[in-house]
Amino acid sequence: MFASMVFNQETIKNFSTQTIISGVLMLIVGAVGIFAPTIMSLVVVVFLSWLFLISSIIQGYITYKTYRKSFSAWLKPVLLFIIGILFFIFPIQGIATVGLLLSVYLLLDAYSNFGFAMDYRPNNSWWILIINSLVSIVLALLILVGWPISSVFLVGFYAAVSLFFDGVALVILGIGAKKIIKNNKKDE
Repeated sequence: MFASMVFNQETIKNFSTQTIISGVLMLIVGAVGIFAPTIMSLVVVVFLSWLFLISSIIQGYITYKTYRKSFSAWLKPVLLFIIGILFFIFPIQGIATVGLLLSVYLLLDAYSNFGFAMDYRPNNSWWILIINSLVSIVLALLILVGWPISSVFLVGFYAAVSLFFDGVALVILGIGAKKIIKNNKKDE
């Protein structure tokens, strides 16, 4: 069962402003990605490559300082490094791999948004999170059906669409939170 969330005035005020700003930024990035999905796919893979490489360096440093003689401790930084390099060398195969992982992410995103919708439900605009969940489920299924052939297009396009709808949801939630503040001020 999902935990109930209690919002005070200061939390709602901070939430509304930060949510609207984040939503607008996500809308912009999503819109750009929708019109250039192949480039967005490459951006996703290059970003992940760097993330894996930087993580391997950090994990390698920690392993060197703490578990230098343990073979199993070196496994994680070495695997992170290899995956990062492979994504750089074979970006198309990396995009196919990311396509499969993106479908898993979208399913988890749908679950998360549904849970937040249930927690947020007594407030206005909770329904947009349900719609966002349904969009994420549809996108995940379409990736799985088109995988791996169409991943070059789909990874960027679906990532962009997901970001776009996340942005829409955040803007609507932020506006709804501002209405809650306004209504609470009227009641005082």
